[in-house]
Amino acid sequence: MGKKDIILKQYFSDNKRFAEIFNHTLFSGQEIIKPEKLKPVDSAQADVIALRDTAAEFVQKNRDIAKIYDDELELVILGVENQNDVHYAMPMRVLLYDALSYDKQYQSIRKEHHRSKDLKGAERLSGFSREDKLVPVVTLVVYYGTEAWDGPRSMHDMLKLPKAFAEFPHLVGNYPMHLLEVRKIADVEVFNKDLMALFGFIKYQQNSRELENFIQRHADYFNSMARETYTAITHAADIKDIEKYIEKKKETEAIDMCDALKQMQEESLQRGRREGAQQSLRQVAEKMLRMNHPIPLISEVTNLSEQEIIEIKKKL
Repeated sequence: MGKKDIILKQYFSDNKRFAEIFNHTLFSGQEIIKPEKLKPVDSAQADVIALRDTAAEFVQKNRDIAKIYDDELELVILGVENQNDVHYAMPMRVLLYDALSYDKQYQSIRKEHHRSKDLKGAERLSGFSREDKLVPVVTLVVYYGTEAWDGPRSMHDMLKLPKAFAEFPHLVGNYPMHLLEVRKIADVEVFNKDLMALFGFIKYQQNSRELENFIQRHADYFNSMARETYTAITHAADIKDIEKYIEKKKETEAIDMCDALKQMQEESLQRGRREGAQQSLRQVAEKMLRMNHPIPLISEVTNLSEQEIIEIKKKL
């Protein structure tokens, strides 16, 4: 797992952010998932799955984030998967994660029945009674990549159905994938300020004018940003170079990201001007070479070294 993945995993593990992502993506902003009722669970799911008739392989899958939602003993397992790149097998991956969660629950129930020896007949054979129920599992994929998600969104999108099944796709089991594509969020301002800043920066980062307008509209927040949100933004948006423009402060102090972005932009403009000026001088040197002016004179006029002019001449 790369540093970016680790940082975003830690950031979204916060119960308030975790709940808000689910509520806005799956429940149209209704507060169905309450932060105070979320509990962390061991996200490592290791189970033996029979992959061939003659052998079994030990499959280790690690969710990015997994939490138990406990509402008066009504439980749901919620999982988040962070994606920086389109994954063209993501629905199958989510299906596997969820299946492992269900199998882990089933094996736990089965072992308890085996220990207590309280089942008979078909129930004993199943290791599962008529009254036993599994905890539902819901997985949300958060995609913050630069390209539009053009991958599958369900298992059916990954299948090549034979013509005979064209009119009966429902006969083949489907598994939809819940996807939050950050760049397609219609209104990032419905989120709290931390998530609004992160999602807004990701959404607008490829359009400098829209990004500048977004930051100006929320200057109060960007002028005094929480450090963990600043860290999440710089890694999610790949602008870690901004660190050199940030005034060194204690870990607990807020970050003035507006000022740092202005300095970064100004340096970029100055670099562009210098490169433009250099290009103009090279063009003058080319014209003088075509007019057969001597290299020492061209060097004196353009301030380019004689070696640079010789290299330009080789390309003519």
